[in-house]
Amino acid sequence: MLCCPVCKSREIFPVAAGYIGQVYLCKNCRYRGSFVLEVDDDEADDKGKNETMK
Repeated sequence: MLCCPVCKSREIFPVAAGYIGQVYLCKNCRYRGSFVLEVDDDEADDKGKNETMK
């Protein structure tokens, strides 16, 4: 699963591809770039639970 490196949202989608590679856009914070976080589904679920407890 892909996550935004800025806001850790799962709302990140590919918007362009080409010679330099894939470019992603985050719908939450509007991050645009080729660097994204890839996490397991279990890790993403645990992170969401921890953030709601804060």
